[in-house]
Amino acid sequence: MPEAAVASTDTSTFEDGGLAIGRAAPLPSVSPAPRRRVALPVDVWGLVGLALVVLLWEALTLVVAPMSLPSPLAVMRRIADDFLIADQLSYYGLPETGFFGSMLYTAGNVVMAAVLGTAIGTPLGLVSARMPLVRSILDPIVSTVGTIPILVMAPFFLIWFGTERWSALLLVTIYVLVILYIYAQRAAENLDPIYEENARTFGADTAAVVRDVLIPGTLPQILGGIRIALAGAWGLEAIAELLGAQEGIGKIIEVLSGSLDIEGIFAALITLGVVAVVADFLVARAVGFATRWRTAEPSQGI
Repeated sequence: MPEAAVASTDTSTFEDGGLAIGRAAPLPSVSPAPRRRVALPVDVWGLVGLALVVLLWEALTLVVAPMSLPSPLAVMRRIADDFLIADQLSYYGLPETGFFGSMLYTAGNVVMAAVLGTAIGTPLGLVSARMPLVRSILDPIVSTVGTIPILVMAPFFLIWFGTERWSALLLVTIYVLVILYIYAQRAAENLDPIYEENARTFGADTAAVVRDVLIPGTLPQILGGIRIALAGAWGLEAIAELLGAQEGIGKIIEVLSGSLDIEGIFAALITLGVVAVVADFLVARAVGFATRWRTAEPSQGI
């Protein structure tokens, strides 16, 4: 065997009848693949926080009179009793009314306002981001409406449109419209111009650029704006109904406030809160599904 070959081989010689046994060099170590975090179907820490709030609430009922702070169990019983029909509300001009029917009325207004506000605010925001003349006209109007507290406008809507459904519906629609206008405008501004330039280089016209570049590129931020707008729309709708409405969960809160029914007020507020949280969860799932292409993680090598 040549000397170079012998020198390059890592061998160990054992004296066993003159036989030399060679030991191969150890293989290089391979680092284990990183473990991916498994997404749980529920928010465990969110449930822990909710449980702590309920425990704190229960603890406060030990030192606060039930007339001022009812216990969580009493409120849950009240929700169950008044969910479909609340008999005591008939004395206040609300016959055959319960939390379920009132929430349907409130939810209907919120959904219609979200659809109208999104359908008007999003196109205006996208157009204003690409057309300076339109922006110079719309920005002062939207800025003025956005700086006025929305609750200050509520009495004027009640005077102009009365206590019917349209007053609360238009009030929430304006709120959603302003938010979606701003989000759509900023989303279009944040979109890298290179995408539109490349599309035009390949012969795309304006309609194709809007359809294939502008809308897909701004969709994640617009959907995020819709979620934020919905989060505030629930409370705004309830307040508008409280100030003057014939139906809705806000009307129930207004009636119960007049009779100092603290337990009923808590029950109505928790019903509203649960519906708003469930709606936000569903919207978040829908947004995640619609933008799943954006959140996909690249595969990691070993």
